[in-house]
Amino acid sequence: MTFHNDFPALKSSTYFNTAYVGLMSQTLFDFRSGFEINYLLNADQHKIEAYDRLDQTHQAISRFIGSKKEQTYFVSNFSMGIRFVLDCLPKGSNVLYLKDDYHSLVDAIEERDFNHFSLSIEEQLEEKIEHALSQNNFHTLIISLVQFTHGFKIDFDFLAQLKEKYPQLLIIGDATQHIGADLFDFNASPFDGIACSGYKWLLAGFGNGFIALSNQFFEETNISREDFQQKVFSGHFNILGAASLVFALEYLQAHDFEKLVQKNKALSEKLRSELIKIGWIPEYHQRKLQSTIVSIPTEEAVLKQLEEQGVRASYRGKYLRFSMHFYNSTQEIDKLIGLVKPLISV
Repeated sequence: MTFHNDFPALKSSTYFNTAYVGLMSQTLFDFRSGFEINYLLNADQHKIEAYDRLDQTHQAISRFIGSKKEQTYFVSNFSMGIRFVLDCLPKGSNVLYLKDDYHSLVDAIEERDFNHFSLSIEEQLEEKIEHALSQNNFHTLIISLVQFTHGFKIDFDFLAQLKEKYPQLLIIGDATQHIGADLFDFNASPFDGIACSGYKWLLAGFGNGFIALSNQFFEETNISREDFQQKVFSGHFNILGAASLVFALEYLQAHDFEKLVQKNKALSEKLRSELIKIGWIPEYHQRKLQSTIVSIPTEEAVLKQLEEQGVRASYRGKYLRFSMHFYNSTQEIDKLIGLVKPLISV
């Protein structure tokens, strides 16, 4: 199935920037427009209905990510959600994280009263984490499932081994660059907590995200599920955002999400292979586990030249970042490679 007609932005650019902002579908736009009419006409009843649907909202999220509904919470964005989670950790906790991780995650960690221990990301990521854990008694490891700069995907099997070796260790993750791009089963994962925004790979528009927590998280932090829910919903929530998230999750499922994931992987593998052929991906980036983000260490001037040719991408850290989703095509990758080859010497 081609998705070009349902994503109008594809008609004006070659869009490889989902890791920055996922595209809005025409069907989501139509849904949101109709949904707001209910607010226009029914005022207070619109809010009452939204709270009545909150349980269904959490059910839809938990079904998509494999979490327990009663331990899954809608939030307006990742940055808010991760702070709810970190506020539950004891003050003075020994916390291990990556100093070059997503800036909002790092800020949320460093603005709290923890004992902070940070690592650099580059080569031998898992080995560095394992060595650090062997040198200190850590309460929590906090890490993105996929690094936003170069797309490194953390090895879930490695994290599971850490959980066996350090059974009281809490592992908390930023799942924004993973969920929607790949399959994810929270209850089968090594994570005790995740937070995620919906406006990137889930294509849910702005103003939505979620948190999922494990049994161990509640046991180690001594907070009840009821108290945590009260913390999250102490004020009103983004009603349009919540409805958009549910719509987007159902959209992905209706289009056979597993097949969409297979296409994502095929597209990213093709681009990565082509860039390796022309020598633009260094050896330490050629990891066994790969995400749908493909990054090149180069100058920002390269992005500017590609933008002049209608290519949309991002420059993060020292990397030119391409991120493909199921609405992209192999023809767009061929076009990109044709544009990139003359720029290798830049």
